[in-house]
Amino acid sequence: MTTEQTGQTKARDSVAWLLTLGGDMQAAVGERELLQLVEAPTLLAVPACPAYCRQVLYWNDRLLPALDLAAWLRADVDTSPWHLAGIVACQTEPGAAPLLAALRLAAIPGRLRVSDTQACALPATPAGWSELAVACFRHAGRAMPVLDLPCLLAGSLLRVVR
Repeated sequence: MTTEQTGQTKARDSVAWLLTLGGDMQAAVGERELLQLVEAPTLLAVPACPAYCRQVLYWNDRLLPALDLAAWLRADVDTSPWHLAGIVACQTEPGAAPLLAALRLAAIPGRLRVSDTQACALPATPAGWSELAVACFRHAGRAMPVLDLPCLLAGSLLRVVR
């Protein structure tokens, strides 16, 4: 019997990258959303920008916003140099040019398989995950928010007052 005949749905597996944003804060992105890692990135300051996005990264002939999501979640700024950046991308609609950004990472991402059966509620702390995440799954006993890259990279985060 097929799942259609029994009325049961099969859990779908996906591959994700587990990102360490800073401290013990982690989040995930889809397998195809993390394009590249940049060690010891050179960042250029941009005045009059929010504290979590005061720099840009020059990458492949483009200036990308450099987002420190851990700083946004904690509402404080880490002024130490970045040791690792992850270049992320998404498309907001078919045929559109991809939106790109650099995310501050505290460790090399890990690749993992995720199933629909792992879905769970967003963590209550730190406050703000509901502004950054589109979903959440349980991994190793912890809730792992899935970043809403279309929202983040289209500038929606800049409109969220914290």
